[in-house]
Amino acid sequence: MDKNEKGTFCKVLKKVKVPDGYASNISRCVQMKPAKLIGLKSHDNHILMQQLLPVALRRTLSKSVRTPLIRLSRYFRELCCKVISPTDVVRLRKDIAVILCQLEKIFPPSFFDIMIHLTVHLATEVLLAGPVYYRWMYPIERYLGTLKSYVRNRSRPEGSIAEGYLAEECLTFCSFYLADYVETKFNQSTRNDETAIGSTFALDVFTASGYALGKPIATKFDDETLKKAHQYVLFNCHHVQSYIDKHRQILNLTHSGLPPHQIERMHSESFASWFAKHIENTNPSQDDPVSNDLKSLARGPNFIGIRYEKFISNGFRFHTKEVERKRKTQNCGVIVRATTSSYSSIRDQNPVSSELDYYGILQNVIELDYEGGRRVVLFECDWVSKGKRLKLDEDGFMLANFTNVKRHNEPYILASQAMQVFYVEDPVDCNWHVIITTDARAKYKMQPMADVDTYLQSCICNPEDENEHEEVVWVRDDIAGVEIDVDA
Repeated sequence: MDKNEKGTFCKVLKKVKVPDGYASNISRCVQMKPAKLIGLKSHDNHILMQQLLPVALRRTLSKSVRTPLIRLSRYFRELCCKVISPTDVVRLRKDIAVILCQLEKIFPPSFFDIMIHLTVHLATEVLLAGPVYYRWMYPIERYLGTLKSYVRNRSRPEGSIAEGYLAEECLTFCSFYLADYVETKFNQSTRNDETAIGSTFALDVFTASGYALGKPIATKFDDETLKKAHQYVLFNCHHVQSYIDKHRQILNLTHSGLPPHQIERMHSESFASWFAKHIENTNPSQDDPVSNDLKSLARGPNFIGIRYEKFISNGFRFHTKEVERKRKTQNCGVIVRATTSSYSSIRDQNPVSSELDYYGILQNVIELDYEGGRRVVLFECDWVSKGKRLKLDEDGFMLANFTNVKRHNEPYILASQAMQVFYVEDPVDCNWHVIITTDARAKYKMQPMADVDTYLQSCICNPEDENEHEEVVWVRDDIAGVEIDVDA
């Protein structure tokens, strides 16, 4: 890199803000004059290699040089996942061979030592020994730091470590006899743990998902906010789907001459009032918890609610955009996958459903009160999903533009639907930000298995064992041998 390219590279890392607990403050390790990185820890290098290095190289190197480097970073990112499929490992084993051939066109031969060659065998090692997540040295290095902290007498470090280790073993043994409500290192909650709160309500929207941090702020909501928020809650409640279909059928019969998109608009605008009248006129059983919850839901929320600035949900810690202005971390990025319906023509009666990712910035966390202790937490965000504010660059990065974004027609989502991303500013055009997805702490993206016993007995988990007593032949028989006479 020349001087300008080094400055651009360091500029990206200097402005980066990652979620809470994702990594340390990497910006403090960046020095602009002269441009260099200092004081990186082991986990910082891990995050830099897998996530931030490809983003920083986008605007610094030519495509022929940065492409194999970006592919190498993605290779390590997939290889170090908590959950990995055997078919993905086979693909990675083929990809790394091509990546190294591309690197040979860039770097001199002296660069390719034994450590670079080791990357060829990492995918095969995962296939034989399992995910890297369970075999790497991070737990060992952290525990070595724990043992070093036991040292009190530096002239006898071994004795100090042995004494501290014995004391910890004794406390660990005693902790097994403590009551369950006593917090120990075996039952303590994780950093972003969302312990389920017992709920007596039958509707899924009233089930507590996560909890708020900080002081609650009592807020009086206007009519437009309550209308849109209540409408979103109705259309995302599982027990209300039958009423939604019924109301749509009534509109199709009474307004059969109108185009489908107009009927859908009428359905969205009038369903809340129709649902309230329909539930009020019915006389269900008073002992049915679903009916009681439906009555409270149909009446609508109270105009006095609560607003929060911090919330934990789905293993993520979310902060509003206003809180982020004063912090070195970024927890306001939100992503949600929604199913949208569109009509290919005005007279088309069968809408086409498709999944679309919405990327947003969290502006408010509101809690609606539906009486009787029934509450629903919603995230209000600025959204971009498609069009001119979302693009895919030539390196495969998704970029979003939130400059002067207009308020979305449906700005609310349930707190249980939110996942987290963070944005890295483009060094050339500050209006665009690279989107980087994150995984929740202590969460594993494993696909559900219909029959665990069948999977454990499959060839994937039980490969054919080789005969241990079979004679090993060390002489190649696939080519003709050549005898060479060597003088004594």
